[in-house]
Amino acid sequence: MNDVINSDYIDDLNKIKETIRQNQNKAMVIVNSAMIMTYYEIGTIINSRKTWGSKYIQKLSEDLKEYGKGYSTRNLKLMSQVAANLTIEEIRQQPAAQIPWFTLVTIISQSYSHEEMLWYINKTHKYGWSRSEVLQKFKEQAYELGLVEPNTTSIVKKDNSLKEIFKDTYVFDFVNKNMIKTERDLTKSLVDNVVSFISEMGSDFAFVGKEYKITTPTGKKYYIDILLYHLALHAYVVIEVKNRKFNPSDLGQLLFYVNAINVLKKTNRDDDTIGLVLCIDSDSFVVENTLKDIHNKIGVSKYKFIEDLTLYLTERIKNNNR
Repeated sequence: MNDVINSDYIDDLNKIKETIRQNQNKAMVIVNSAMIMTYYEIGTIINSRKTWGSKYIQKLSEDLKEYGKGYSTRNLKLMSQVAANLTIEEIRQQPAAQIPWFTLVTIISQSYSHEEMLWYINKTHKYGWSRSEVLQKFKEQAYELGLVEPNTTSIVKKDNSLKEIFKDTYVFDFVNKNMIKTERDLTKSLVDNVVSFISEMGSDFAFVGKEYKITTPTGKKYYIDILLYHLALHAYVVIEVKNRKFNPSDLGQLLFYVNAINVLKKTNRDDDTIGLVLCIDSDSFVVENTLKDIHNKIGVSKYKFIEDLTLYLTERIKNNNR
């Protein structure tokens, strides 16, 4: 083949491969849905015979061997469990039938309430969480955290462009709390685990630098704890880490860094720089009144270590129920 034909052939080959991949994925979803519906119906039949005892399931497993390993005693019991926890309408209307079987079983076994179960089913379908990711989300108590906290800080909500950028509370489960004595320790740990840190911060963030140096025209040097870039907003994100509760004095330092990046680093292709104070805790009254007349894009968020999360959520739920 000449070069032109060869180039066209490669284009055709790539298109064909992509078509096959897309249809394979569609086929997998259809097959998975059909399998889960089959398992659900079998579970419903089993549950109608609960008075027959466990030997009934064992006998079924033996007589279904010709249909493969999917009908083991263990899996038949799981079918019974799924059918007992989901209605036929929820199987049909929720994305339960579109996520992998053992991921669905894991969600059901780990959930403490029906609402929690449906929440994890929907989130797993929406974000494509694997079974290991689902287990991690349960460990982080993502459902409980989502119930008691808004998705973004109350300050950031004033700016619609930042509505989905920052969480109210971040969970640094990858950080060893016992090793954190200073703000520098925490900053170092976040950067040492930069993939996990960026994952917790959310999509579209890119790491620029730790203790990022800015030099003023007079030669004075300053160091930003962490500098990120938001790819969707095309904006630098200055993060100042505090190993304590938020203090109004934190704003002056953050504002200087945000304005300095706007002058020294930002180009015509970039939007205005965003600032975030990451602190252990904050008083909403203090935060709101500190940032009341600030026109910069500034937010204040909390962070928790996994060891503190249970107590933190308990306190939040108790306060919300007052």
